[in-house]
Amino acid sequence: MMRVGQVFGRIVGTAALLGVAFAGGVSYKDLRAMPPGQPLKVMLRRIRTDVASALVTAAHGQAEAYTPYEMYADVLATLRANYFGKAIDPTQMTYNGIRGMMGAVHDRYTRFLDPKAYKDMMEENHGDFVGIGALLGTNKQQQVYVVRVLPKTPALRAGVMAGDIIMKVDSHPTLKMKDTDVVKLIRGEPNTKVTLTMLRKSAAKPVIITITRDVVQTEVVQHTMIDPANKIGYVQLSVFNEESDVQLGKALADLQSQGMRGLIFDLRENPGGLLDVAREVASRFIPNGPIVWIKDRSETAATMEHLDVDTGQHRNHLKYPLVVLVNGNSASAAEIVSGAIKDTGAGVLVGEKTFGKGLVQTIMSLPDGSAVAITTQHYFTASKNDINHKGIEPNIVVHYSDADQRKMFAFQRDHPDAFYDIKYDTQLQRAMSAVRDQMRVASARPW
Repeated sequence: MMRVGQVFGRIVGTAALLGVAFAGGVSYKDLRAMPPGQPLKVMLRRIRTDVASALVTAAHGQAEAYTPYEMYADVLATLRANYFGKAIDPTQMTYNGIRGMMGAVHDRYTRFLDPKAYKDMMEENHGDFVGIGALLGTNKQQQVYVVRVLPKTPALRAGVMAGDIIMKVDSHPTLKMKDTDVVKLIRGEPNTKVTLTMLRKSAAKPVIITITRDVVQTEVVQHTMIDPANKIGYVQLSVFNEESDVQLGKALADLQSQGMRGLIFDLRENPGGLLDVAREVASRFIPNGPIVWIKDRSETAATMEHLDVDTGQHRNHLKYPLVVLVNGNSASAAEIVSGAIKDTGAGVLVGEKTFGKGLVQTIMSLPDGSAVAITTQHYFTASKNDINHKGIEPNIVVHYSDADQRKMFAFQRDHPDAFYDIKYDTQLQRAMSAVRDQMRVASARPW
């Protein structure tokens, strides 16, 4: 049995607590809102919680600094303790918090990569990934479509065709989705299946194809002697990853063994990639000097650093008339290379103005397998031209008409293994004439 002193102590403690509670913002209305018959200890527990919150707020108001880390920890703890819905996953909550943090800098390239996204990116940089082997894009109607089916891939074996419009991935409609998000849906684990529902011009109803995912070994470089009579070579580079320069070297060596006298280097639709690889690739065409200038947050235009040509890349390579094909999707590392070639006069650019990305991202991995990509540097071309949001104007501008594009899509659909289209590609046709023009006034000679 409780002694009188204990009872009196509880009453005095409760009165004091109530006094502090009202001072801290707990009103009679709050007490009245409690269900009838609520046990006193439950009422006191709620009051203690509110008082503790009030005291913390008051303490922080008096403190010199309430750090963002403390604020985040407080909010996360409060959510986990009080949220009425399903249990809070602190990891996903943190990931979303970081995404919001990255979004607050208003830089589309500064972003958070969860473990899966980071793994996918690293696989692409290494030159292989798990998927179906189709290059996707977005048309003017904001539909995601198949730009090209890669050779020797699950997509080609299953019958996917260039020009197919993807309406659904499994049960997920793709309307108004970004092509990058559709790629995420298509990617998965090896030997698992994905079903694509697609519109095809030659089919009266949607085409439904189920494909087994597999490891796709990316051939980032494709080449041919496109004009055997004049010995004009053609090399297409789709991305700047760890395999790019190695594959490019083999392609150039093969073309040179066939007596190449002029080269078309196709960087259209190339989204860029690794900065060091851009330097290696550019060094195959530029004899000396800076390839790119780089400025970080602490540098000025007068103190920024530069990456020079790797002169070791010139062994066994010849100088020959060079034309580089570019378009509005040639970005980042593709712009570093094409900009260096244009600025140094090593070649001529043909096509359309490039994308305009003059920023460098540093990838910083985190212990749980996630990473952040942070814009850390601003780059300028070899002649110190700032191309960010501006792009690079080609020496010879060639725009596609709608009729040209329709013919090219039809050609790709009918020739899924073809990686170039000399019949309808007016930019490629103009590039060939530009190489021939250069060949009339130049001859191959060693560097």
